[in-house]
Amino acid sequence: MHPYLITAKPGRLRRTATWVRVWTLRLLALLVMAVLGAVVLTVRCARPIVNYTASRLIFLELWAAQRLGRPPISGFIGAGITDEFVAEFHRARQHATTNV
Repeated sequence: MHPYLITAKPGRLRRTATWVRVWTLRLLALLVMAVLGAVVLTVRCARPIVNYTASRLIFLELWAAQRLGRPPISGFIGAGITDEFVAEFHRARQHATTNV
């Protein structure tokens, strides 16, 4: 509690408004955390489905490219992106400081 003078002590209405404000913010923070947790859980649960769907679509594209006689476009794009991620990962590991 704050050390108020007797004459400066806030009234019941102001203390009630402060209490309502504090608990509203606490509940809002709890709601935000719960929503973010639900989103993360949904994304993590959907990840195997997304991976399976992506692999099936890659095979479908390879089949279509074979039938049409054209090169698979996403294979080139995906390989380039993967190579860049691997290079960045190794670059970050090589330049990381070790505190051993």
